[in-house]
Amino acid sequence: MKVLVDVTTWCPGRTGVGLYTEHVLRSWLALGQDELIFATNKDFSEFAGIPVQKIGPRMPIRAAWMQTALAVQAAKLKPDAAFFPNYMAPLSLAAGLPKIPYVVTIHDLAIFLYPETFTFKKRVLQRLLLPTLARGAAAILTPSEATRRDVLRILPVKPENVVAVPLAADERFNTPPDELTIARERQNLKLPKHFLLAVGTLEPRKNLVRLIEAFEHFAPHRPDVHLVLAGGRGWKDEGIARTLNASPQKNRIHPVGYVSPDALKVLYHEAIALCYPSLYEGFGLPVVEAMASGAPVLTSRGSSLDEVAAGAAVAVDPLSVDDILHGLTQLVDDGALRETLRQRGLARAAELSWAKTADETRAVFLRVTGKR
Repeated sequence: MKVLVDVTTWCPGRTGVGLYTEHVLRSWLALGQDELIFATNKDFSEFAGIPVQKIGPRMPIRAAWMQTALAVQAAKLKPDAAFFPNYMAPLSLAAGLPKIPYVVTIHDLAIFLYPETFTFKKRVLQRLLLPTLARGAAAILTPSEATRRDVLRILPVKPENVVAVPLAADERFNTPPDELTIARERQNLKLPKHFLLAVGTLEPRKNLVRLIEAFEHFAPHRPDVHLVLAGGRGWKDEGIARTLNASPQKNRIHPVGYVSPDALKVLYHEAIALCYPSLYEGFGLPVVEAMASGAPVLTSRGSSLDEVAAGAAVAVDPLSVDDILHGLTQLVDDGALRETLRQRGLARAAELSWAKTADETRAVFLRVTGKR
């Protein structure tokens, strides 16, 4: 197959969707059976050795580039199919102009379920375009069955066209970091000796305000334990900043910003546990990354996180500070529980791989192009 792929999220500082794009495409390329034409309006050297169509002109606004330059180029290249791994696709393809089957990944439907956690611009754009793009897609990929159910409930699509393909942890997390890397990153990040870890962009959906409030109640019980927040600034992070600044435990809460892959590996390895009480996720990559690293996990009941954790985590009500507090206390105080969760987590993470994700993704394209 010849497949045109939007890779604008495969960029420096990438997080969830960008990591998904990178890993599924690297694994697909490793199969060595198809021609993937990578299209981006950006200019950087991430794609060493990989052919990329820098479809221009360079436009700072991705949506404008996609609806104009990319749509025109798709008509010229005439691929067997097109792949849009980040929700949006050209409206011209949805209208059948040109008639190229396309597959879009919808990672979650928080834009409909938790609209208050998005900018006005993003709410208008996605809520307006997603129904049309979903209806015109030859297939829709979701990272979990929970998101697949949301898609079927909210968008005008046929059940047979929506396929759940789970994600996985990067293989780098399967082995522990070496002592030199641990020492270097501990020094770079000024890590405390004992700490709980939260990973994710600082934004309302990650539920960090309630996590901080739970930690404030927990902190007097264990004065040696700190909380580390790893993640770049996100939209509407002012509430998190206010909570941090006003916290009586602010000296024991450490925002370290966006971290490198090496640093993240050290954080998972050194943490007492990962705390991920998100309000809603389509998958939740940090959960399986922590599990692959051997870190016990606390996460939320509901959305996809129960499905991803598969019984290998402490599950809490994300709306209850008391329940989050109870989970933190369990994890820190019960060494036997941590070891049980560590073993279950390693087994769960081993069930998932990017090679499987790529193979299942490719199977969808073989179907929509009639090549299977």
